[in-house]
Amino acid sequence: MFQVEIRDGMLVLRHEPWTRLLVGRARTSVPLAAIREVRLVPAPLAEARGLRRGLVVSGFLKVGVWTGLDGVKRLICARRAPGVRIILHRRITGIDELVLSVGDAERLRARIAGVSA
Repeated sequence: MFQVEIRDGMLVLRHEPWTRLLVGRARTSVPLAAIREVRLVPAPLAEARGLRRGLVVSGFLKVGVWTGLDGVKRLICARRAPGVRIILHRRITGIDELVLSVGDAERLRARIAGVSA
């Protein structure tokens, strides 16, 4: 779905071609200084609530942008696997939060915390 990099003070997601259609971008870049909190989430699929622009394969996959009833916009790239919820200080490129399924969620959380500390 995407590749994650941390470099030059930025968290960068490079979306695969099929994902680009659903999230509306080829790349998502967030300054590490703009990250308020990184939470481990055992079931990232459950974090996608509200109105959506994207794809849902019920119980298996959610990719796109969800807008909660509270107005929070979440970029979701999630499978039925553990992940992270990255909460930003402010809206950046139209996104307030990122919810991502990653192979080693704890390691990514620690890397972001270590670099942005």
